[in-house]
Amino acid sequence: MIELYYKNKELNKIASINEILWNEQDLFNVRVIDFTEEEVNKISNKFGLDTKIFNQIEDIEISSHYLKSDDQVSFNFSIPNYNSTDLFTDEPMVIIIKNEVVFYFLSAKIDSNFLNLSRTQYDSVSINFNSHIEHFLFQLGIISDYYADLTELIASEIKKLYESLVKSKSFKADDLDLIMKLNFNNHKIRESISSFQRILNLLIRSKFEKKRIKEKLNLEIEDVAVVKDHIQYNFERLDDLKENIASKIDLEQNKIFRTLTILTVCISLPTLIAGIYGMNFTNIPELQWNRGYPLALGLMLTSFLLAILYFKKKKWIK
Repeated sequence: MIELYYKNKELNKIASINEILWNEQDLFNVRVIDFTEEEVNKISNKFGLDTKIFNQIEDIEISSHYLKSDDQVSFNFSIPNYNSTDLFTDEPMVIIIKNEVVFYFLSAKIDSNFLNLSRTQYDSVSINFNSHIEHFLFQLGIISDYYADLTELIASEIKKLYESLVKSKSFKADDLDLIMKLNFNNHKIRESISSFQRILNLLIRSKFEKKRIKEKLNLEIEDVAVVKDHIQYNFERLDDLKENIASKIDLEQNKIFRTLTILTVCISLPTLIAGIYGMNFTNIPELQWNRGYPLALGLMLTSFLLAILYFKKKKWIK
């Protein structure tokens, strides 16, 4: 699907690129949702875009994610898509600015998340955008807020897990799985937001000469830096959770070893007595006693009870 946003706030949704009727003076931005290679090529031909950046989405170097020419600025980065408590998935997003029109190429999932965010946190209907750059800066703010929401989501899940572990004296394997998922998702957010932050820094050095625009970009960088701090807090909280679980595992292991020690000692003493009287030696006087058998049983029982009393005194047994 393709959305055309005009300066008069008119939003036109079309299914085919051939339906695009535009005037450069009226158009603010073009959003291509769930874009295909064919659609990218058609958009490129219609608006004269350089789409080389689409071939560099998987590259690691930041130079591959930000391209600037005399008449065009383009960049791409991956955005984590929230999916319940499962692992986040990376969704590519490409933005191209040319001839006072901003082109967005993104997935339907991310577009839906951005749309919901703009409806709940902004009165976008009443906001007047005087240029494509103002609208572009507004979209950057939405992206920053989306990162903040994802980070808050992770923090909320960590808090719930904290409360659950504090109330529980043990842990479940599901707790370790959840910590792994939260840690992975937190990494996804940090990787994505780091790329976004570098792109913002490069945008400041680009063709945007107006002081007000640079100030807005600097504000976004500051907001992103705050979110990155909270991402680090999430990592620290997850480390605390892992240490807490490790401590509980150690305590449970200590209880198991203590129980095994008690059983071993209590059983080994009677076994020792049985072993002595089970030896095939001729001169064992007790073997000739009428009460030798009950005496041996009594010794084994006494040694067992004495071991129990000893461990009870040491408070190994409650």
